[in-house]
Amino acid sequence: MKQLKINNQFVTQKKISQGSFGIVFQGIDQKNGNQVAIKVERPENEHLHSLDKEIEILSRLSNIIGVPQIFYHGWEDSYNVIVMELLQKDLASILKQRKKFSLKSVFQLSIELVLILEQIHKQGVLHRDLKPENMMLDDKNKVYLIDFGISKIYIRKNGILMPFKDRLPFIGTSRYASIAAHKGFELGRKDDLESLFYVMLYCLKGNLPWQNIKHVPDDQKTQKIGQMKENIEVKELFKDLPIEFIKIQEYLRKLNYASEPDYKTIVNLIQQAAKHANIVMDHKYEWETQLFNYDKNMNRYGTLQIDELPQKQYEKFSSNLLNCNNLLAQTPSKFQQLQPPTTKQESQQNSYSNYGSGNQNLSIYNSMGIIYQRSIEEISEEVQEPIPDELKSHNKIYLQTLPDQLKKPQPLFKTTQFDDYEYYKEDNLLSEKYHSLSAQITTIFQIHKK
Repeated sequence: MKQLKINNQFVTQKKISQGSFGIVFQGIDQKNGNQVAIKVERPENEHLHSLDKEIEILSRLSNIIGVPQIFYHGWEDSYNVIVMELLQKDLASILKQRKKFSLKSVFQLSIELVLILEQIHKQGVLHRDLKPENMMLDDKNKVYLIDFGISKIYIRKNGILMPFKDRLPFIGTSRYASIAAHKGFELGRKDDLESLFYVMLYCLKGNLPWQNIKHVPDDQKTQKIGQMKENIEVKELFKDLPIEFIKIQEYLRKLNYASEPDYKTIVNLIQQAAKHANIVMDHKYEWETQLFNYDKNMNRYGTLQIDELPQKQYEKFSSNLLNCNNLLAQTPSKFQQLQPPTTKQESQQNSYSNYGSGNQNLSIYNSMGIIYQRSIEEISEEVQEPIPDELKSHNKIYLQTLPDQLKKPQPLFKTTQFDDYEYYKEDNLLSEKYHSLSAQITTIFQIHKK
């Protein structure tokens, strides 16, 4: 498609995405230099008036925070176009990079999206195509819903619901659509919420049970997916996740077409789940934070509190500490040999080790008073690399420093060379032997520090 200049103000630059009904371009507002999104209806679909319907819906939702703002709509060079706010960060792209989201991120996204859907539904609109591609974030991590191309106004002008129908064609995206969509039922408010929590489940686990169905013809996959959704137990679907997800999904399955969902209770359940998981809802996401020590501070269930220590890790710590004390009592001399000199830097590291959390168990144990009381075999097994017994390997090398008057300036860290592990013993006539030994010994210092 050629470059379009719309209303002598907006110019298309590059294609962002395309669907069945239209193409979305990134463009620029020549008056202020801001980037915009320009949606152009496909000429072959003009008879469907899909873009006109979307403009009508977006105009109805114009005062809702979480719905893109419209800047212009109309015809340009025989194309029906709409110019709106550009949001470049969608959940699908982030998922493609990260595969999964933390529970904290899903909690935060769920709450914001439930509240946006509540406002949309109050304006008499159903989205009907919730998926990661249609969920966006701005630079301040505010969540938006986009693409109202197949959305529907479900309330008449007199405030009465549209009548319920069945035997309707499937509408939406089969991976995230509600069970009612697969059955050909008229969709209601509860179906948007059901789809939303399929999306959130996908964000948590990275897959859904009905993905990649094999040995099923393409024209039967949508029906098969619907059967799987209906037959799977909610407890099995949300296995190993907070029980609040199960409560929400079971509640939604009990609603019918005309039911108004209890949005407030759904939000309260998510907040309750976050509280039980000790997660602070601060509107920060793991893909935005610089995680220098993410294993210490983050895991699949979000940010752990500083003083929190999971029970299994505490038991492991207690057991290791007891074993260390027993070994020390049995062979104190061996561990005394392993004691290194304590430096100021090591002392500071000890003070920081008390603040570890999450999956980094070594941060709990690595105070100098504990790690050097453990056997070399134990430590080697944990760090998964061999630790040489340096005291043993050098127990036949004896070095004596020369008197000050016989020393010559040498490079401080030059490597000492030894041939065939010769042994050097103290001698009262070092001054006479110095000249014969100087050819073999290039330095007398070798620093062994762990």
